[in-house]
Amino acid sequence: MVGLIAFSGLAVRAKGAEQAKQKTPAASTSRRADVSTITVNGISDIDPAKAFGSKTPVLVVEIYSDFQCPVCRQLFAQTLKRVMENYVTSATPCKIYIVHRDFLISYHAYSRAAAEYARAAAHIGRCQEVESALFQNQERWEATGDVKGTVASALSPAEMKKVQALVDSRAFEPLIERDQQLGLALPVRATPTMVFHTREGKAYPVTGMVSYEVLKNFMDRLLL
Repeated sequence: MVGLIAFSGLAVRAKGAEQAKQKTPAASTSRRADVSTITVNGISDIDPAKAFGSKTPVLVVEIYSDFQCPVCRQLFAQTLKRVMENYVTSATPCKIYIVHRDFLISYHAYSRAAAEYARAAAHIGRCQEVESALFQNQERWEATGDVKGTVASALSPAEMKKVQALVDSRAFEPLIERDQQLGLALPVRATPTMVFHTREGKAYPVTGMVSYEVLKNFMDRLLL
Protein backbone atom coordinates (compact mmCIF):
# COMPACT_ATOMS: atom_id res chain seq x y z
CA MET A 1 0.00 0.00 0.00
CA VAL A 2 1.44 3.31 -1.06
CA GLY A 3 0.45 6.48 0.74
CA LEU A 4 1.14 10.14 0.05
CA ILE A 5 2.19 12.61 2.73
CA ALA A 6 1.56 16.37 2.69
CA PHE A 7 4.20 18.25 4.66
CA SER A 8 2.59 21.04 6.66
CA GLY A 9 3.84 24.45 5.57
CA LEU A 10 6.24 23.07 2.97
CA ALA A 11 5.96 22.36 -0.71
CA VAL A 12 8.37 19.49 -1.20
CA ARG A 13 10.49 20.31 -4.22
CA ALA A 14 10.66 17.49 -6.73
CA LYS A 15 13.94 18.77 -8.07
CA GLY A 16 16.70 16.60 -9.41
CA ALA A 17 17.14 14.74 -12.63
CA GLU A 18 14.37 12.92 -14.46
CA GLN A 19 15.18 9.25 -14.45
CA ALA A 20 16.08 7.28 -17.51
CA LYS A 21 17.13 3.67 -17.64
CA GLN A 22 20.81 3.05 -18.22
CA LYS A 23 22.31 0.15 -20.04
CA THR A 24 24.37 -2.12 -17.84
CA PRO A 25 27.56 -3.77 -19.06
CA ALA A 26 27.74 -7.52 -18.72
CA ALA A 27 28.78 -8.37 -15.19
CA SER A 28 31.29 -10.94 -14.05
CA THR A 29 31.51 -12.77 -10.76
CA SER A 30 34.28 -12.31 -8.21
CA ARG A 31 34.96 -14.88 -5.50
CA ARG A 32 36.43 -12.12 -3.35
CA ALA A 33 33.23 -10.08 -3.24
CA ASP A 34 30.13 -10.84 -1.18
CA VAL A 35 27.15 -10.06 -3.39
CA SER A 36 24.54 -11.67 -1.14
CA THR A 37 21.56 -9.57 -0.07
CA ILE A 38 19.18 -9.63 2.90
CA THR A 39 15.52 -8.92 3.62
CA VAL A 40 14.43 -6.62 6.47
CA ASN A 41 10.74 -6.11 7.37
CA GLY A 42 9.71 -7.47 3.98
CA ILE A 43 12.06 -5.19 2.03
CA SER A 44 14.24 -7.48 -0.05
CA ASP A 45 17.43 -7.20 -2.12
CA ILE A 46 19.21 -5.10 0.49
CA ASP A 47 22.99 -4.92 0.28
CA PRO A 48 23.91 -4.86 4.00
CA ALA A 49 27.13 -2.99 3.22
CA LYS A 50 24.99 -0.10 1.98
CA ALA A 51 22.54 -0.10 4.90
CA PHE A 52 22.68 1.14 8.50
CA GLY A 53 20.72 0.80 11.70
CA SER A 54 18.53 -1.82 13.35
CA LYS A 55 17.70 -5.02 11.48
CA THR A 56 14.49 -5.25 13.54
CA PRO A 57 13.32 -1.69 12.89
CA VAL A 58 10.07 0.16 13.29
CA LEU A 59 10.78 1.99 10.04
CA VAL A 60 12.80 1.11 6.92
CA VAL A 61 13.95 4.07 4.83
CA GLU A 62 15.06 3.46 1.25
CA ILE A 63 16.99 6.32 -0.35
CA TYR A 64 17.29 6.28 -4.14
CA SER A 65 20.04 8.64 -5.23
CA ASP A 66 22.66 9.44 -7.86
CA PHE A 67 26.09 10.72 -6.80
CA GLN A 68 26.10 13.21 -9.68
CA CYS A 69 22.68 14.68 -8.78
CA PRO A 70 23.03 18.13 -7.13
CA VAL A 71 19.83 17.75 -5.12
CA CYS A 72 21.03 14.38 -3.82
CA ARG A 73 24.16 16.18 -2.64
CA GLN A 74 22.04 18.82 -0.90
CA LEU A 75 19.85 16.22 0.80
CA PHE A 76 22.90 14.24 1.92
CA ALA A 77 24.75 17.25 3.34
CA GLN A 78 21.87 19.08 5.00
CA THR A 79 19.48 16.30 6.03
CA LEU A 80 20.70 12.72 5.81
CA LYS A 81 23.93 13.22 7.74
CA ARG A 82 21.88 14.54 10.66
CA VAL A 83 19.43 11.65 10.34
CA MET A 84 22.34 9.22 10.59
CA GLU A 85 23.79 11.03 13.61
CA ASN A 86 20.53 11.35 15.53
CA TYR A 87 18.56 8.24 14.53
CA VAL A 88 21.26 5.63 13.92
CA THR A 89 24.68 6.42 15.41
CA SER A 90 23.57 7.82 18.77
CA ALA A 91 20.02 6.48 19.05
CA THR A 92 19.32 4.00 21.86
CA PRO A 93 17.50 1.95 20.88
CA CYS A 94 17.84 2.47 17.13
CA LYS A 95 14.42 2.13 15.50
CA ILE A 96 15.18 2.67 11.83
CA TYR A 97 17.07 0.95 9.03
CA ILE A 98 18.44 3.16 6.26
CA VAL A 99 19.05 1.55 2.86
CA HIS A 100 21.03 3.40 0.21
CA ARG A 101 19.92 2.51 -3.33
CA ASP A 102 21.77 3.48 -6.50
CA PHE A 103 19.47 5.02 -9.10
CA LEU A 104 21.55 6.14 -12.06
CA ILE A 105 20.55 8.93 -14.41
CA SER A 106 21.38 8.16 -18.04
CA TYR A 107 22.79 11.56 -18.94
CA HIS A 108 25.10 11.73 -15.93
CA ALA A 109 28.37 10.65 -17.48
CA TYR A 110 30.12 9.56 -14.30
CA SER A 111 27.34 8.42 -11.97
CA ARG A 112 27.88 4.74 -12.73
CA ALA A 113 31.59 4.96 -11.97
CA ALA A 114 30.80 6.78 -8.73
CA ALA A 115 28.28 4.11 -7.76
CA GLU A 116 30.77 1.32 -8.51
CA TYR A 117 33.53 2.88 -6.42
CA ALA A 118 31.16 3.73 -3.56
CA ARG A 119 29.77 0.19 -3.53
CA ALA A 120 33.26 -1.31 -3.46
CA ALA A 121 34.27 1.04 -0.64
CA ALA A 122 31.18 0.02 1.32
CA HIS A 123 32.30 -3.59 1.12
CA ILE A 124 35.59 -2.80 2.84
CA GLY A 125 33.77 -0.81 5.53
CA ARG A 126 34.36 2.69 4.17
CA CYS A 127 30.91 3.55 2.86
CA GLN A 128 30.27 6.82 4.67
CA GLU A 129 33.75 8.23 4.10
CA VAL A 130 33.61 7.66 0.34
CA GLU A 131 30.02 8.82 -0.04
CA SER A 132 30.93 12.04 1.77
CA ALA A 133 33.95 12.57 -0.48
CA LEU A 134 31.91 12.01 -3.64
CA PHE A 135 29.13 14.39 -2.63
CA GLN A 136 31.41 17.07 -1.19
CA ASN A 137 33.57 17.11 -4.32
CA GLN A 138 30.76 16.53 -6.81
CA GLU A 139 31.37 19.63 -8.93
CA ARG A 140 35.08 18.86 -9.24
CA TRP A 141 34.84 15.26 -10.44
CA GLU A 142 31.80 16.05 -12.56
CA ALA A 143 33.98 18.53 -14.47
CA THR A 144 37.08 16.33 -14.71
CA GLY A 145 35.71 12.80 -14.60
CA ASP A 146 38.22 11.93 -11.89
CA VAL A 147 35.97 9.74 -9.75
CA LYS A 148 38.86 7.45 -8.90
CA GLY A 149 41.01 10.31 -7.60
CA THR A 150 38.17 11.60 -5.45
CA VAL A 151 37.65 8.18 -3.89
CA ALA A 152 41.38 7.73 -3.36
CA SER A 153 41.51 10.98 -1.40
CA ALA A 154 39.26 9.41 1.26
CA LEU A 155 41.17 6.14 1.57
CA SER A 156 44.60 4.86 2.44
CA PRO A 157 46.67 3.43 -0.45
CA ALA A 158 46.04 -0.10 0.85
CA GLU A 159 42.29 0.52 1.04
CA MET A 160 42.24 2.03 -2.44
CA LYS A 161 44.03 -1.03 -3.81
CA LYS A 162 41.27 -3.25 -2.39
CA VAL A 163 38.56 -0.97 -3.76
CA GLN A 164 40.11 -0.86 -7.21
CA ALA A 165 40.35 -4.65 -7.32
CA LEU A 166 36.64 -4.91 -6.48
CA VAL A 167 35.72 -2.33 -9.11
CA ASP A 168 37.81 -4.11 -11.71
CA SER A 169 36.08 -7.40 -10.87
CA ARG A 170 32.69 -5.85 -11.77
CA ALA A 171 31.16 -8.11 -9.13
CA PHE A 172 28.79 -5.45 -7.79
CA GLU A 173 27.21 -4.46 -11.08
CA PRO A 174 24.25 -6.85 -10.52
CA LEU A 175 23.53 -5.15 -7.17
CA ILE A 176 23.60 -1.70 -8.76
CA GLU A 177 21.35 -2.86 -11.58
CA ARG A 178 18.95 -4.47 -9.09
CA ASP A 179 18.62 -1.15 -7.25
CA GLN A 180 17.86 0.49 -10.60
CA GLN A 181 15.14 -2.02 -11.43
CA LEU A 182 13.56 -1.71 -7.98
CA GLY A 183 13.45 2.05 -8.44
CA LEU A 184 11.87 1.78 -11.88
CA ALA A 185 9.20 -0.54 -10.48
CA LEU A 186 8.08 1.92 -7.75
CA PRO A 187 8.35 4.05 -9.95
CA VAL A 188 11.10 6.49 -9.00
CA ARG A 189 10.72 9.46 -11.35
CA ALA A 190 13.46 11.73 -10.04
CA THR A 191 16.34 11.72 -7.60
CA PRO A 192 16.52 11.85 -4.70
CA THR A 193 13.51 9.77 -3.72
CA MET A 194 13.01 8.42 -0.20
CA VAL A 195 10.52 5.67 0.58
CA PHE A 196 9.44 5.16 4.21
CA HIS A 197 8.16 1.65 4.99
CA THR A 198 6.23 1.01 8.20
CA ARG A 199 5.78 -2.31 9.97
CA GLU A 200 2.13 -2.24 8.90
CA GLY A 201 3.16 -2.47 5.25
CA LYS A 202 2.48 1.14 4.29
CA ALA A 203 4.96 2.96 2.06
CA TYR A 204 5.33 6.72 1.81
CA PRO A 205 7.43 8.05 -1.09
CA VAL A 206 8.92 11.54 -0.86
CA THR A 207 10.83 13.12 -3.75
CA GLY A 208 13.25 16.04 -3.67
CA MET A 209 14.92 18.10 -0.99
CA VAL A 210 13.38 17.98 2.48
CA SER A 211 14.85 19.84 5.46
CA TYR A 212 15.98 17.91 8.51
CA GLU A 213 13.39 19.59 10.72
CA VAL A 214 10.49 18.57 8.47
CA LEU A 215 11.83 15.06 7.97
CA LYS A 216 12.37 14.64 11.72
CA ASN A 217 8.77 15.61 12.43
CA PHE A 218 7.52 13.16 9.82
CA MET A 219 9.71 10.27 10.99
CA ASP A 220 8.82 10.83 14.64
CA ARG A 221 5.14 10.47 13.74
CA LEU A 222 5.82 7.18 11.94
CA LEU A 223 7.90 5.90 14.85
CA LEU A 224 5.14 6.36 17.45
